Amino acid sequence: MSFDRISKGSLILVTGSTGFIGSAVCDAVIAHGFRIRGVTRSLSKADALVKCLDAKYGRGLIEFVEVKDSTTSEAFDGVLEGVAGILHIATDGSFSTTYEVVVGGVVQSTLVLMKAAAKVPSVKSFVLTSSRIAVFAPSYEDGDISPKLEQWGDHFVTMAKQVPEDDPMKSVFVYAASKVEGEHAAWDYYNSARPSYAFNAILPDMVFGLVFNPAPGHYSSNLNALFLSEPEPFTLKFLKPACFAVDVRDVASVHLAALLSMQTEGKRLWAAAHTFELNDLLRTWREEFPHRTFVEDFKLPPHPKVTLELAESEKLLEEFEGRTWLPFKETIIANVQDAL
Repeated sequence: MSFDRISKGSLILVTGSTGFIGSAVCDAVIAHGFRIRGVTRSLSKADALVKCLDAKYGRGLIEFVEVKDSTTSEAFDGVLEGVAGILHIATDGSFSTTYEVVVGGVVQSTLVLMKAAAKVPSVKSFVLTSSRIAVFAPSYEDGDISPKLEQWGDHFVTMAKQVPEDDPMKSVFVYAASKVEGEHAAWDYYNSARPSYAFNAILPDMVFGLVFNPAPGHYSSNLNALFLSEPEPFTLKFLKPACFAVDVRDVASVHLAALLSMQTEGKRLWAAAHTFELNDLLRTWREEFPHRTFVEDFKLPPHPKVTLELAESEKLLEEFEGRTWLPFKETIIANVQDAL
């Protein structure tokens, strides 16, 4: 498999670059010999990540531009100059229940960037970060299921619109709807406009692992609250039942491999590695940190068996990195290093 769609040393635009996935992607992009132009709403938010990457790889390989509102038609004017590839990771992670703001914003910002990229001849490849939830969500009532990449979670759009504001899952349904509608809009544009760049979408499941942005706060992994036994961690909404875990480093590698591969175009690709249950997290931590106290195991119904078609993603990762998915235990332990 050839990974030379974009030549080494080229400039890659990364949106959402200071976030959990985005900062891991930035590390991978530089490690593989490319330069980065990161997009942020506030330049000061990027200082810690820039200092970290400068110290690790040398100065001058990452720069940031400030885009305060990515939904305006002129948001990326001048930002794409000299850019060869785009990794669009940014999304609305506020978990607001306001459908029009969250879903409308995700759809609009995606289309604005794709249309802007179509006007820049240097852009050869565009990768969108979608989500497993754009296809399906597991349920304890499901039994054995084998979701296909041809499926769409359109029912989440209906649920997001219909459930009342005080429903405890309202914010999750709105988030899911943003992923469904955002990716739908991207494919609709790509298939109708046929821009000159290659386009692919990556669908990660539950992303855990090492935190690459040293800035304090929301850049840390979403499992820390459970590790620290905080009451009612928000992430539990996504772990009852759990589905597939994947290391953030593998997610970054699959993104970059899809961006660079000459054989990968017009595809949805899973980023999902290991099936797991919620109590597997607790068991792993108890074994690794025997002197810490964790919450008791959750009493849960039998876990559904989910089978995904991972062969294409696995081949992409193996040929790009020379290895398969990072081990579940390594990921879960690395996940909480900033909480120790």
